Amino acid sequence: MSKISDIAKEAGISVATVSRVINGTATVSPETAARVQAAIAKFNYQPNVWGRRLRQQASRMILVFVPNIRNPYYASIVTGIEETARKLGYGTTLCITNDDKTRESEFKDLLQNGHADGAIFLYIDKQNTEIPKLAKTFPIVQCCEYCQDDSVPHVSIDNFGAAKQVVNYLISTGHKTIGFVGSQNHYISSEERLNGYKSALIEAGIKVEESLIAFADVDYNFKSGIRAARELIDQVKSPTALFCISDVLALGAIRAVEESGRSVPQDISIVGFDDVEYASMFKPMLTTVSQPGYSLGKSSADMLIKKIKNEMTDSSTFLPHKFILRDSTAIFKA
Repeated sequence: MSKISDIAKEAGISVATVSRVINGTATVSPETAARVQAAIAKFNYQPNVWGRRLRQQASRMILVFVPNIRNPYYASIVTGIEETARKLGYGTTLCITNDDKTRESEFKDLLQNGHADGAIFLYIDKQNTEIPKLAKTFPIVQCCEYCQDDSVPHVSIDNFGAAKQVVNYLISTGHKTIGFVGSQNHYISSEERLNGYKSALIEAGIKVEESLIAFADVDYNFKSGIRAARELIDQVKSPTALFCISDVLALGAIRAVEESGRSVPQDISIVGFDDVEYASMFKPMLTTVSQPGYSLGKSSADMLIKKIKNEMTDSSTFLPHKFILRDSTAIFKA
């Protein structure tokens, strides 16, 4: 591993001068800066960012808590956070907890020890009581999921309204027996999408039947989407349409329908949620609710850094979603 002394020797200057070039703390001649950059490239030198920030008594680092990286939904959100933070002079540390409370606690210790200035949480149970306590001491922003305590700001979408929009569309195309594939978690989004589904049916005069509601696993994995969809389509009264609360679950539902000898959308229409890249990669391309992932990440990073700088009061933001009509839905023909 190369050291700063290697760079200094190669460039023919002192270690202190190399440090000034890297940190931008003083003006040096263009020729000197060019020699330093050439030496850095030659040795593939990576400055110790953590050490430098700690010596400056400011981490300029934010933590991004995600439950896992298996779900592609998180990719564009994290990209929005990282790119926005970088433009504002902050680094990011991805804290992948895999629903392990011990790992989560270890990452939170980075805040306690001054190694990070704030944190963005992409997964919070709606009844979480720890985050409001943490937010009394450190800048915290919730992205997508959030607890019911209004004292902690969040950035999200109108999940209830989006779910109603989906079901109203299916009803408008003739579907009356509409199944719902949810998840056995405690996220506010899961609850609101289920409530939106029920509300749309009730307003249309259609009875809500618990037999048409099935739940996949907590992490929205593909196999559990197949299993939950099978529970619904293998019934005597099989739904003519399925609304799934994530695209991964919807793709699992398409697999379940095809394995049953039926087809999408000719026999069963399917709608997902999120508009991940996979949604338009396969046939049939998935009708879905598009969440503004990058903008959710960008807004949460902007909000957090303003909180770190004491430039904002606690507030929450709801960004617009879009209903994307593709190949996986069709008019119901009795």
